[in-house]
Order: sequence, then C-alpha cells, then structure tokens
Amino acid sequence: MTLREAIDRALVHAPAAVSAAVGTENASVAVRESLGDFLPNLSVGSTFSNSSNERFDATTGRLVSQNYSAQATVNYDLLTFGRRFANRSAANARLDAAIANEVDQSFAVALTTTQIFYDVAASSELVRVANQRLDRARAQLEFAEVRLELGTVTRSDILRAELEVSNAELAVLDAEVALRTGALRLGRQIGVSGEVLTEASALPAAPPALPALESLIGMAEASAPPVLSAQANVRDRSAQRVSAWTQYAPTLRLSGGYDWFGFDFPPREQSWNMRLTLSLPVFDGFGREATLWRNQAQERLAEAQYRDAVIGARVEVEDAYLRIDAAEQRVGIAERGLELAQEDLRVQEERYQLGVATIVDLQTSQVALADAENAWVLERQNLGLALAQLEAVLGQSIEELDR
Repeated sequence: MTLREAIDRALVHAPAAVSAAVGTENASVAVRESLGDFLPNLSVGSTFSNSSNERFDATTGRLVSQNYSAQATVNYDLLTFGRRFANRSAANARLDAAIANEVDQSFAVALTTTQIFYDVAASSELVRVANQRLDRARAQLEFAEVRLELGTVTRSDILRAELEVSNAELAVLDAEVALRTGALRLGRQIGVSGEVLTEASALPAAPPALPALESLIGMAEASAPPVLSAQANVRDRSAQRVSAWTQYAPTLRLSGGYDWFGFDFPPREQSWNMRLTLSLPVFDGFGREATLWRNQAQERLAEAQYRDAVIGARVEVEDAYLRIDAAEQRVGIAERGLELAQEDLRVQEERYQLGVATIVDLQTSQVALADAENAWVLERQNLGLALAQLEAVLGQSIEELDR
C-alpha cells in the first residue's frame, strides 16, 4: 500500500476525522438555520370537538354537540436592529472555524498515519537488514569451520562466529515482531482488521524542493488551519457581542391569523386578525449587561488566541523546516557511513581470509555495517516524518506547495 492510499483510507475511518466532518455539517446546518430568521414563522392547526350533551348556539339557534375549527397564523419580526445579521455573521464564522478545524484534523490524522506507515516501512527494511546480517554471520561461521579444519584458527573463532549467528537470529526475531505489530496498527488506522504492509522503498531518500523559509512562514501565518480557526473565532465573538447590544433596542413584530370554524364540516365561518407589537426591554435583572460583559471578555480571549496561533504557526514552521534540513544532512551522513562500513567489511573479510585479521576484527566490522544500515533506514524515516510535520503545520501537502 502506498502512503497516499493509507492516508485516504484513514481519513474515511479515523474517528477524529469523522468527528471534524460532522462538526462542519452541524455548522452548515446552523448557517441555514440563521437564514430562517429572515423568514416569517408560519403555523397551521385544526380542532374537532364532540360532546355527549348538546348545547344551544345563539348564533344559529341550533342545538349542537360538535364543532370544527382551523387556524393559520404568521409572525414576522419587522425590526430587530441588526440582531439577525449579527447572528448570521456568527454562524458563518463558526462554519469557517469548523472547516479550518476539519482541515487541521485531516492533516493530524495524516501525520499519525504517516508515522505508522513509516514505522512499518522502516520495520520492513530492518527485517531485510537483519536477514542480511544473519546471512553474513552464517557465511562467517562456515568459513571459520573450514579454517579450523585447516588448522589456521582456534576453537575460539568458531564460538565467536556461533555467538554472532545467535545475535543475528535475535535481531531478525525482534525486527519481525516489530513489523507485525506495526502492520496491525496500520491496518487499524485505515479500518482493516489485519496486517497491512507498505510498498517497497517507501522511505524517502531526499526531500523535495521547498519554498524559502520566509515564504513558508508567510503561508502559515495567513492560512494555517489553527490560524484560520482562531481568526474565525474572533469574528464569531465579535458578532455575538453585536447581537448582545441589540438586546437594548426595541423589537417590532407583525403577527396575523385566519380562522375557520363551524358546527358542520367543512367549517364555513371565517375571521381574521392582525397585530403589530412594539416591545422595549427596560430592565431584566442585569441579564443583558452580564451577557454583554461575557461576550466582550470572550472576544478579548479570542483575539489573544488568534495572536498566539499566528506566533505558534511561525514557530512550528521554522521547527519543521530546521528538522527537514537536519534530517537531509543526517541522511547524507548515514549514507556515507553505510558506504564506509561496507568497504571496511570488504577489507576485513579479505584480511581474515589471508589470516592477517582476527575474528574480532571481522565481527567488529560486521556489527558496524549492521549499525550503519539501521541508521540509514532510521534517518530516512525521520526525514519522512519531518516532511509530514511541515504539511500538518501548513495544512497543505508538499505537492500543493509546488503549484
């Protein structure tokens, strides 16, 4: 499985991503609900009643025991002094915050998936490295046995070779267990009840071309998901403060209705009514003042959080950029170390075959090569994680930065 496929599946199955998507849907519903404040409220109803005792109706001069009625009523706030517009602005701001949070959660899930994916990819390569070490140890043991028969080495060489075979077998066992554990974790992350392996050579060997650091910082300060979410939260709190001020203004409401009633079905008697109501709240036990104070305090808090989000985005981008740069250098150093270890082992094998080097010299070179191979794998894993961290901070993939 490729990294892109793993991330796509994780975004569908990960609870955090699903929760963020649900939050966006709820915010969209709230925006639609705020639009309904600009429309009149309409209700209809009907009533039927029947009684065992007849009563005299003075209007018709009849004895009746049942009656029918139907009603249609409408209410509309003609004047709210901006309350509806403020509420709609707040709903739109909450939707923007929810969208930013969904993007942030998506890249958080992508970062977690990338970490697990690269754990599996690294474990897979470490299994290969451990098997190569085991093959070298077995070949060394066979050669030592031949030299013992020829009388050119002592029994100690055989014992040391056997010890290296045992150590290599333990390394293979540990690597295979780590691979199976990681494969199961990756399967769970993408919604599969079983082991999932990665594609071959999944670890990056070099980072792609990146924009300059200042350019990345500008992008993060302007469009990083936490920054956008904090910015939308400021707009939300500001709109709620304006809405709180409208509680001091009068409200003008128009209401009307139409009624049908009668003692026979369908009812034929009709009537209508209309009412224009102006209400001005004078005192509500300081409830409005408390609401206004809380909204102003929350707005100040939101502004502080926005400023912190901008600073945090800058710090995290610089940290990720420095990690990528350091990881690139470490990969180069590890690659050079691997080449040196391979050449050193080749030389020591030739010297051992000629009887110049001891078994200790040969095993020291073999262990150094195994360490160099492990370092080469782990440094490439760290490079991939540093790239994923930068994507999570920016809320954009590396491919999108090149466009």
